[in-house]
Amino acid sequence: MKIKVFCDFDGTITKKDIGDLFFETFGDRQFYQQLVERWRDYEISSKEMWEEIAKKVNVNETEAVELINSQEIDPYFVDFVKFCKDNGIDLFILSDGFDFYISKILEKYGLSELKFFSNRLRIDGGRVNLEFPYPDSVCRICANCKRNHMLTLSGDDDVIIYIGDGYSDRCPAEYADVVFGKKELLKFCRERNIPVYEFETFKDVIEQFQRFISGRKKLRKRWRAELKRREIFMRE
Repeated sequence: MKIKVFCDFDGTITKKDIGDLFFETFGDRQFYQQLVERWRDYEISSKEMWEEIAKKVNVNETEAVELINSQEIDPYFVDFVKFCKDNGIDLFILSDGFDFYISKILEKYGLSELKFFSNRLRIDGGRVNLEFPYPDSVCRICANCKRNHMLTLSGDDDVIIYIGDGYSDRCPAEYADVVFGKKELLKFCRERNIPVYEFETFKDVIEQFQRFISGRKKLRKRWRAELKRREIFMRE
């Protein structure tokens, strides 16, 4: 079986949620926080949330880049990328955030070769233009459907591993064979009885992966996740 790893970006790879930081810094902080709460309560989609806060943004591109370049990633993520490469494990980043800052952070840490899927953001005359190239035709919760990327990039014999921390990670976690979670995702998995490995940093993730590779820990498909994946394919 081949291992496919799908990883969230904001708050998982990065120490802070850079999307939150960007819109709180250059937009209306209080208004944005209200939108986030409405999204978490399923009143609006993340696309609607992003589009509304974008109207409040006034930003100089130089200032935006300076803010982004000041941000840090998990101290062990670079080691995790090397571990995956050394062991022939495919790694993809899935984010409901934006390429504008993801690409800059990856470049900063010499990780530009990593494949990622996200929404798009461009700065033009102090305003931001947003694009959402990866929606789902049925689900409106997330602008970038992480589940669809997972299913498209995986085969029947692949073991799907998902790593995340937040609200946009709940859906893909239900379709993954193995889940690594912290914060909101960890809480969600435990409430839904989804088996989950708790982690603080990617050092914890690497150590568990070493058990998988060595055979000390059995790596297998999760029956309920397989059923949910089949249900999606049967709909299409």
